[in-house]
Amino acid sequence: MRSVSSFRLDIFAVRFSSCSISPMAAFFGGVVAQEIVKKTGKYTPLKQWLHHDIFEGIPREETVNREPMNCRYDDQIRIYGREVQEKLKKVKTFMIGAGALGCELIKAFAVMGVGCSEEGLIHCTDNDNIEVSNLNRQFLFRQQNVGKAKSATACAIAKEMNPALNVKDYQKFVSPDTEDFFNDEFWESLSFVVGAVDNIKARLYVDQRCVWYEKALFESGTLGTKANSQMVMPHVTQCYGDSQDPAEESIPMCTLRNFPNLIEHCIEWGRDKFNGLFVDGPSDLVAYLDNTPAFMHRMKTTETTSTFVSALSKNIELIKFRQKADFGLCVAFAKTQFNQYFDYAIRDLLHTFPKDAKDKEGNPFWSGPKRAPTAVTFDASNPQHINFIVPAANLIAVALGLPECRDVTKITDMAATAEVTAYVQKTVKIEEEKKDGAQPAQPQPAAPEAIEDDKATIEKLMVELEGIVKSGVTKEGVSPAEFEKDDDSNFHIDFINAAANLRATNYEIKNCDRNKTKMIAGKIIPAIATTTAMITGQVTSELYKVVQGYTTLEDMRNSFINLALPLFALSEPMPVTKITDKDYDPIAMAAVKSIPGAYTIYDKITIDEGSMTVQQLFDWLDKKYAIEVYLLACGDYSLYNGFLPGNKHKARLDKKIEDIFHEIDGGELPAHKKYLIIVPGGTIKESGDDFQIAPLKYVFRK
Repeated sequence: MRSVSSFRLDIFAVRFSSCSISPMAAFFGGVVAQEIVKKTGKYTPLKQWLHHDIFEGIPREETVNREPMNCRYDDQIRIYGREVQEKLKKVKTFMIGAGALGCELIKAFAVMGVGCSEEGLIHCTDNDNIEVSNLNRQFLFRQQNVGKAKSATACAIAKEMNPALNVKDYQKFVSPDTEDFFNDEFWESLSFVVGAVDNIKARLYVDQRCVWYEKALFESGTLGTKANSQMVMPHVTQCYGDSQDPAEESIPMCTLRNFPNLIEHCIEWGRDKFNGLFVDGPSDLVAYLDNTPAFMHRMKTTETTSTFVSALSKNIELIKFRQKADFGLCVAFAKTQFNQYFDYAIRDLLHTFPKDAKDKEGNPFWSGPKRAPTAVTFDASNPQHINFIVPAANLIAVALGLPECRDVTKITDMAATAEVTAYVQKTVKIEEEKKDGAQPAQPQPAAPEAIEDDKATIEKLMVELEGIVKSGVTKEGVSPAEFEKDDDSNFHIDFINAAANLRATNYEIKNCDRNKTKMIAGKIIPAIATTTAMITGQVTSELYKVVQGYTTLEDMRNSFINLALPLFALSEPMPVTKITDKDYDPIAMAAVKSIPGAYTIYDKITIDEGSMTVQQLFDWLDKKYAIEVYLLACGDYSLYNGFLPGNKHKARLDKKIEDIFHEIDGGELPAHKKYLIIVPGGTIKESGDDFQIAPLKYVFRK
């Protein structure tokens, strides 16, 4: 006996069989194309039928107008009806990323009619430009587009496909730094958000924004033949941050610093030196010149004294470089780094552990993966050595706003005569990784007299730095490097490649070419068109459900697919976790009450009473929830701590909350910032139990 629902699906199948819609065409197009590739013998071909349907997105109303309109959307209308088509046209969405996934997604939007009315709009942002290496997988781009902004080009080409498409492109990061641009009004205007970025940090930030503004998020990613998609529905499903992929295995720092045995170790080491020299150093200088009190506060509260000394010393050195504006100093800087990295540090290591050294068990210290290094003495006639000097000198010059010099002969002559500090022997202390995989023992704290010496050094450096800055030094022109792997003229990959190969020479490891360095240092994720098209089809099929207001777990599908195996696993999203009362919390070692009731990460308590003092906020919470508050936190800052001795925090009770935040942060509250996100801590008045509460949205100005 057949059910009515299965009979209804059979009727639909017959009615829809002649229709072609973008999500299904993309999904099966990607799968079939990969099967054709498998004919060459690569990967495992399908051995059976593959059935894939998206019937759960079909409108459930009995009265759906499926009459064609003699337009480009007729096949879609025959399946979903005119009502759904109108809803698709009115969508306002934000797509982050215009690379491989972004190109396929915005093409699908144009074909499906998403944002194709006066009320609809697609915002698209990507701060990257098109490179030649993008053309094999980002199919909206052509040779003539190389060098142009990805977002602008993708939007323009998609609009050519469908002139009715309303698009707006940006070349901005989506990050805390752009919250004045992508502000409350922007996020609140959206129907949903589409993620098409390839790094975890950006994904997590977008996910946090969607959770805060309670917006649906379509998240997806690819890695070669593997792909996944995730539906995030406010108040219904877990968010992206609840189910992250495991962290990538990292190279142990001891191996990276002292015992490399693979070229990959050397490349990662070179990337680390790039960041230290041309990103972190100039960034500290900008931070100091921009807001000296805030810089000093950060150093004193978050860094060790040795790090503080190093930062101040580097600032002095870099300022002197700027004042003299002499490229010869940049060459000397590069030569100094060469000597330190490839000569002096190796000599120090061999002094501590000679090539015939034994470990505590009496076995050769330099054995197995530990290769005994050989120091490399700088030679201006050696092209490999000059290949390090040229990019290093130019990178520090660019970071300080000084003119570049690309004349290799001139730089070689400068390097040959540059005066640098002579070698002074030092003892190297190495904390080795333990055999059981545990972390090495932490270094012992410095002796009291060493700490006192550091304090005296800091005072001296601060006085020297203040004197230099008073001469009129500003942050203008100082520009920390932003690593860009695809610009062959910026010396980024050149520096890392040269540093990696010199380090490899130290340890008798085979050198590598520039392309391999670019692949590893740039963390280039392999992307192929078949996987990208397939997962785009899966993502866009979920659009039909969201625009119809389907929000239950049973309606949604997450996917985990590997076209190589092949493996297709579609499942309902995980339900959102409820934060409820606890009879006993192992951390608090007591009962914990949940306020208000069972809440989720999507919930918040809005306090829209205007500007308030800490005491007024406490009174409001007491009246509303009968709680006594002892702690008040805003991000990483403690606004109030009633457990601290003395009257320092007690004095804050009568201060405005935003004024306390400004006082701690050290910067002006920007005009776009109208509220703070606050988390209080304390106890329930009646029972004395601790509580956990949804974050407070404290609105201090309209």
